[in-house]
Amino acid sequence: MESKSKATKHHWIYPLGGAALLKKALDWEDRKTRQGKSYAVIEASREGPPAGRLANVGNHDVLYVYADAVRDGRLGEWQLDATRLAEHLRGEGLDPAHCSVKVFASFSGDDAGAAPCYAEALYEAMRREFPHMTVFGFRGKVDTEGFDGHKTAGLSQEKSVDGLSREDWLERGARARDNRIQFPPSHSIEDD
Repeated sequence: MESKSKATKHHWIYPLGGAALLKKALDWEDRKTRQGKSYAVIEASREGPPAGRLANVGNHDVLYVYADAVRDGRLGEWQLDATRLAEHLRGEGLDPAHCSVKVFASFSGDDAGAAPCYAEALYEAMRREFPHMTVFGFRGKVDTEGFDGHKTAGLSQEKSVDGLSREDWLERGARARDNRIQFPPSHSIEDD
């Protein structure tokens, strides 16, 4: 029974940014699809009223909110604070029984001296209405590219995947999974 639910888990990439970010999201989708995984991009829009774009995201699917970085408590090109992002996700039809949001953006799991980090602030903004929600953030700079089919996180601002060998990447512990944090911390959700 568990293997069946794992086999039907879909991964949705919801890019909040312009054409360059959308292209990276589509490349990420294509790469994961070629690996036999279920990934799909849902194009976001900041123009006009909510259109229910997230209504088909299953409650046990993974929703990647994809943006370039968190700066001064605001996410990506859209400059959304955590409360505004929570409102946006609700408005786009994310079901209150949904379980997993991953803020795949540089520094979404860093607090840079200001607590809480973006991922925790999003969890706090959503937890009352989304009681089963776990929100993940990532430390350091992130990239959809990596080695062995994995994403990258935990890099310093001046580093990029382009400048790393596979050995350097492994030595730095730059696999995204190894640089993520979750809220609430005690709730565990398995991921590939």
